[in-house]
Amino acid sequence: MDKNKLIRENLQYHLNNSIQLFKGKFSFPNLLKKELKSIESIEWEGSSNIELEKFKKERQLKLIDLLNDKNLHDQLDYTIRQLVDVKDSFYQDYIENQLINNFSLIASNIFTENNLKLNVLFLEHDYQEEAYFCGFEAQDYKFKLLSGQEYLEFNHEKELFNGVGSFDYTMLLKPFLELEEAIDEDKLDVINDALVQGDYLEEVKKLFFLNSFLGIHLSLNKIKGKIRQTKIPMHDEVFVFANEHDCEQLNVFVL
Repeated sequence: MDKNKLIRENLQYHLNNSIQLFKGKFSFPNLLKKELKSIESIEWEGSSNIELEKFKKERQLKLIDLLNDKNLHDQLDYTIRQLVDVKDSFYQDYIENQLINNFSLIASNIFTENNLKLNVLFLEHDYQEEAYFCGFEAQDYKFKLLSGQEYLEFNHEKELFNGVGSFDYTMLLKPFLELEEAIDEDKLDVINDALVQGDYLEEVKKLFFLNSFLGIHLSLNKIKGKIRQTKIPMHDEVFVFANEHDCEQLNVFVL
């Protein structure tokens, strides 16, 4: 079984699927229309009808304003179309340099006295555009292709390092970050409040992270030999994952 072929196809599938959803069912106008249709079904317990009707009316006006904001729709559509080409040599060099620097940093700071060997590695990002590396020996781990909707379960008591290094996603997220800067804070708040099912812009950001994971996969495939030559003690297979901190993971590579 070619694990990396499966991982690459899985990442590409989720990326393509997400792009299609943003163009169709989960496009911003379609989600707004769905919210407008659901307003009348909103119910509160223990509140007066006057308060509820006022809330519904205010919500309806916000949604209609957003639905009529053609400029905003164009900005969102344009941003999604501007996903960077992670196969391009510029972005591959950007990713490769960071990976090599971070693995070298890990190698120079790792404690080898505990005789642990790395076989599970995470790139975890928080609210910012930086990810940190966390490594474990988890010999009980069995390979499984994750969908991005479940948590990886393994015995993580044997920790080699945690929060080491810093992988900067900024260049890979640049079109999304420019979108955030272009929309004023008041409108950002309205967008985030408008959709009951979640933060739409955060979902767009996740699309850019997913694209970045694919870029990291491609880069690791090129430099896996160099990484294996570092002084990091490793098992025959090192399973690499990426995720937001404390959130569901995705397979990225097997070193």
